[in-house]
Amino acid sequence: MKKERIQSPDNIGALKFWAWQGRGVSVAASVILMAHLKIYTTEILHLNAAIVGTLLMATRLLDGVTDIFAGYIVDRTNTKMGKARPYELAILIVWLSMWLMYSTPTGLSDVLKYVWVFGFYSLVNAVGITMLSANNNAYMIRAFGSNEQRVKIASFGGGVIMLGALVINISFPIFLQRMGDTAAGWSTMFAIFSIPMAIIGIMRFVFVKETNLVEVSTDPPKVKDIFRVLKANPYALIVAAMYFLYSAATGLGIATYYFKYIVGDLSLMGIATAVSVLVVPLLFIFPKLMKKISMGKMIVYGSIAAILGNITMFFAGANFPVILAANLLGAVGILPVTYLTDLLMIDCASYNEWKGEPRMDGTIGAVKGLAGKIGGAAGAAVVGLLLSWSGYNGALAVQPASAMLMIRIIMAAVPGIMNVLILLLMSFYKLDRLMPQINQELEERREVSAVEAEVILDAN
Repeated sequence: MKKERIQSPDNIGALKFWAWQGRGVSVAASVILMAHLKIYTTEILHLNAAIVGTLLMATRLLDGVTDIFAGYIVDRTNTKMGKARPYELAILIVWLSMWLMYSTPTGLSDVLKYVWVFGFYSLVNAVGITMLSANNNAYMIRAFGSNEQRVKIASFGGGVIMLGALVINISFPIFLQRMGDTAAGWSTMFAIFSIPMAIIGIMRFVFVKETNLVEVSTDPPKVKDIFRVLKANPYALIVAAMYFLYSAATGLGIATYYFKYIVGDLSLMGIATAVSVLVVPLLFIFPKLMKKISMGKMIVYGSIAAILGNITMFFAGANFPVILAANLLGAVGILPVTYLTDLLMIDCASYNEWKGEPRMDGTIGAVKGLAGKIGGAAGAAVVGLLLSWSGYNGALAVQPASAMLMIRIIMAAVPGIMNVLILLLMSFYKLDRLMPQINQELEERREVSAVEAEVILDAN
């Protein structure tokens, strides 16, 4: 007799897995390419570095208003397609606006260049990335019914995203070396990257449906609930602060300057980034590690590796093998934060529900997005201000010694300080210890609620 094959409820399915990761690759690509905005504005548009950094910070702060309300909108959404899925269409806004931002007409006055660049920059962040940040956690928990599935998506999927990001990191510097001397070249480059990334990014919306019922209560949250619930959830604030520091460190965008002026070869930047592929196998053992080590501790250990990488980078100078070693340590260090933060945020939403409050998946996701944006903007602002203070001038082929030293400091010492702060901050994160009890009690509540719903249905 032929035995029937029973599929494990923790299996995801190939199409669903790859479609889900498409958006992750697309967003990662947008973050990588956005990091080149400073060098585009200073060396192609010849805008002032300090003004650019200040505007980046101001624009991200403005985004904060839209972030919180985007989460509120997601939490109150209830359509036939689901709560979070409709907002995946925002990925198209991201890539259209990105291309237009890097296609600034050079004939405009400096004032109009600032308006053009930061108008489309705001569309990328305040609309596109904001909605994608707000809907991500709500979408994940409704698309994948078990924690095991979500861990696989975060870990195995993290390897896919890292490889996709690696392709961008390797290929873009090659395009930049060949086409990055003119404004027309930048516009062409971003058309080449934007079109396929938009197609890849929309695959999640097309193929992944919301199938998992989460809420015990269907009452939509009110505006006052946003601040009341967040104030009562210290763990969400810790994770948000941690993500702010991580985003500030990764948003410095100084690597292009470092390889152009310190190393002297932009094409080596892609090769240096490629070393991160060596840490991809670590993502495939994340599910096993998480059975023995809490997510909070994994981030702490990662921070230690990142700090060692920062120290190594500071003394590397133009020594390429040492740069590779520093990048490898840094790649190990950022893995836990990069791929576990969404799971931490889902735990924070479960903590809300356990306390008898609305889950606020959308709002908590928006808080993470807000922290990431402000952190990235803070990093960009720091770079602009420090470069300007050090005497950097984008019109010069050779920079003064003070600017060269500052580039090294921003490349290594600044992110090192931020990683130390992450290490200290995560030592106060204790939610991991409560999660087994929280998950068990929430499951029991949902089972009781389902039985009560059936009784009411039968009575009617």
